[in-house]
Amino acid sequence: MPSPTARGYLVHLYTTSTLLFVILAVQWILEGSYQLALLGMAITVLIDASDGALARKYRVAQTVPHIDGALLDNIVDFVSYVFLPILFLLHAGLLLQPAWAFATLLAFSSAYGFSRTSAKQSDEGFFVGFPSYWNVVVFYAYLIDLSPALTTALVVGLSLLVFTDVRFLYVTRLRRGRLLHLALGGAWGAAALTALFLEPGPLRNALIVGSLGYVAFYTVHSFVLDHRSRRRRRADTPRPADIAD
Repeated sequence: MPSPTARGYLVHLYTTSTLLFVILAVQWILEGSYQLALLGMAITVLIDASDGALARKYRVAQTVPHIDGALLDNIVDFVSYVFLPILFLLHAGLLLQPAWAFATLLAFSSAYGFSRTSAKQSDEGFFVGFPSYWNVVVFYAYLIDLSPALTTALVVGLSLLVFTDVRFLYVTRLRRGRLLHLALGGAWGAAALTALFLEPGPLRNALIVGSLGYVAFYTVHSFVLDHRSRRRRRADTPRPADIAD
């Protein structure tokens, strides 16, 4: 059995393996193989969704203390969640002109989001601001064949949302409802990827609509739990009169 240190290195290697699929997706984008590129993006999401749990299970912060796992994760995530979708948007012609300007807005806002000290509120199970799910945006822009105008409006709106204090669920850190989201998220991924490789038709349309149902549920549930969390926080905050007493 590998030593604790070896297991820690293996977890970091698993995280870094994301870059293999990023490079493959870059090649596929440049070749115009957009379906394969989106499949590569999906694999990076799967790795990102599972490496954190492995890092905590094998205590990589203690077993490999000279490697900053959080920094490594952010570097890999920025490449896979921001750079790769930007390349896809530009190469596939999904943005209005000047496309470089809208892509730059996406990049600037995401850089702010990744460097924001309050971006992850792990103890409460939230991301603050739009959590740079640009690969999901690109996936549906391509799958639904959104017009460049609608895709650009979505990019601008979500980029601005990064700078707000609106909170979205950090599913793997949820205290309640995590298993529900993981199950629905797995079904969502299976439906979306199946739709990606189907010919246009009723089944494909049904899978697209069904997968969008989870996106809507995630968004609404985020707002509901955020509202409840803020309300509890206000209720627990002592009023000036209570402090004076």
